[in-house]
Amino acid sequence: MRIDISGKRVLVTASSRGIGKGVARAFLKEGCKVVVSSRSRENLEKVVYELKGSVFPSVWGVQMDLADSVSIKAGVEQIVDLMGGIDVIVFNFGNPPNEPSYFDETTMEDWEYSIRMYLEGPIQILKGLIPFMRRQRYGRIFFLSSWTVKSPQPHFTLADVSRSPVIQLSKILSKEEGKNGVTVNTVLMGSFPTPGAEKSLKRIAERKNESYDELWKREVLSPIAVGRIGDPERDLGSLLVFLSSEYGGYVTGSSILIDGGSSPYVL
Repeated sequence: MRIDISGKRVLVTASSRGIGKGVARAFLKEGCKVVVSSRSRENLEKVVYELKGSVFPSVWGVQMDLADSVSIKAGVEQIVDLMGGIDVIVFNFGNPPNEPSYFDETTMEDWEYSIRMYLEGPIQILKGLIPFMRRQRYGRIFFLSSWTVKSPQPHFTLADVSRSPVIQLSKILSKEEGKNGVTVNTVLMGSFPTPGAEKSLKRIAERKNESYDELWKREVLSPIAVGRIGDPERDLGSLLVFLSSEYGGYVTGSSILIDGGSSPYVL
């Protein structure tokens, strides 16, 4: 099997570091043209400089805040100007500022921000970019989520509740756009090394008055059947590259689990 997606135009949101950055590298290694995005201009400039220095000339940075409709509108216009359209969209997300938090600790402002970022922002981007996919009769859309949307964790109230509707959106779009050669899937991730995940775990450790290392081993590493956390580029990026190829055209409307065997549920 030879996978060839060279020349595909890819957008990876929230990709200045962590999971998004690893996914961007995976697509760049396959010869794709990639736009990385971040709400931080400083972080964006750093990652573009790093990726171009790794001999990836076809990478551009677009400043875009998924919780800000004005920023998204400008970002979509810039993406079209840079690449002339789009083939693959990978929706990666940061964390709500007040995460981890239990329900009683959240404010309405927290909920408004979280819903804008996880749901309204992607919808606005799709409204601007899906028409390009329809016209060319090819497109791949991925929503990166977590296995916890199927087994919600009380201390991740904001993220788990706000991300859940994305599964329904993915299924609906897969039914509407399949005839146009566009596939839409949600990827339910397990543990991957990210600054946001580390920050959240440190906050939980402080609340429980125990060491970060002990909590990490018990709550993160121990449940993983393969005995390690995931690698954003090798494990997740490779999956998305495959699904973006001609061999992934029959996979759509699915919630794909990639967690090293850590989740407690069957379906």
